[in-house]
Amino acid sequence: MKDKNVAAILAFFFGGVGAHKFYLGQIGSGILYLVFCWTFIPSIIAFIEFIILAVMDRDEFNRRYNGANTLGSGSPVVVNMLPPSPYYPQQPPPPYGYGHPQQGYPGYPQQPGYPGYPQQGHPGQHGHHPGAQGPAQGQGQGGVDVVAKLEKLNELRIAGLLTEDEFAQQKARILESL
Repeated sequence: MKDKNVAAILAFFFGGVGAHKFYLGQIGSGILYLVFCWTFIPSIIAFIEFIILAVMDRDEFNRRYNGANTLGSGSPVVVNMLPPSPYYPQQPPPPYGYGHPQQGYPGYPQQPGYPGYPQQGHPGQHGHHPGAQGPAQGQGQGGVDVVAKLEKLNELRIAGLLTEDEFAQQKARILESL
């Protein structure tokens, strides 16, 4: 494991020949420093890098040079680049025990799948509501939300759990079920 203080000392004393670059594993940059050391330009750049290394946070140094791609908590960083589903509640869930599931929760939209929505005519229920229509746009057989399935599939692909080929096969299978 590379040490921030050692890298800063090497940049200060031997930065003109690229010693700190070799130490940090940047062999290409180290060779460039070595080739152009006679111009003293690498010495000037190394002095600037010495200052940067001296004031750099230890966690940032570890992230850059020791391959620690984690935050201070030790857990990996996962970024979801997808926008939230239009069916996602816009308000946080109520506290535990607040409201009754049959009556609905305050602030939640009254849509199928949410507590408190009248279930007559809902797929899978007996009886038919006179104003009930078929599945909404973007929903396939049985009211299954195709858009949500495709979003979940894309999240698995982004997370690296599905290859591009597997993603394409699963996507085609979902779209065929329409």
